[in-house]
Amino acid sequence: MHYTSMVKQLLQSFILLNILIQSLASEKIWNCWPVGKVQITVFNRLPENTPPMLLHCQSRDDRLGYHTLAKDERFDFTFCPVWRTVFFCHVWWNGKDIAFDVYRWKRCELCMYEVRSDGIYEEKDRNYVKMRDW
Repeated sequence: MHYTSMVKQLLQSFILLNILIQSLASEKIWNCWPVGKVQITVFNRLPENTPPMLLHCQSRDDRLGYHTLAKDERFDFTFCPVWRTVFFCHVWWNGKDIAFDVYRWKRCELCMYEVRSDGIYEEKDRNYVKMRDW
């Protein structure tokens, strides 16, 4: 009798665990377990009445295409990092170009950057700090 109740309890636990895993997978939470998704945002904060900027972001494995951004437009992307993930972006504007890292493992969960006429700025503690000149 004791053996039967143990088997029944084990079966119930297995069914509940299976339901939980399927629920997490359907919500796409499980896909980034245990670290969670990272979001990168790059804003065009260049002056009015200037050409749009051209942006290309990529990692070793993923190329995210070329994007033309007018003033105050942005490009966002999300991904599930692994321990060696590195993403960088390249910007072309008004005869200038610059490449910069937007993510290295465990750098941030929400990484935000602004492209300005004097360089690239990174959000830190709710303020944008210049990280690179053109």
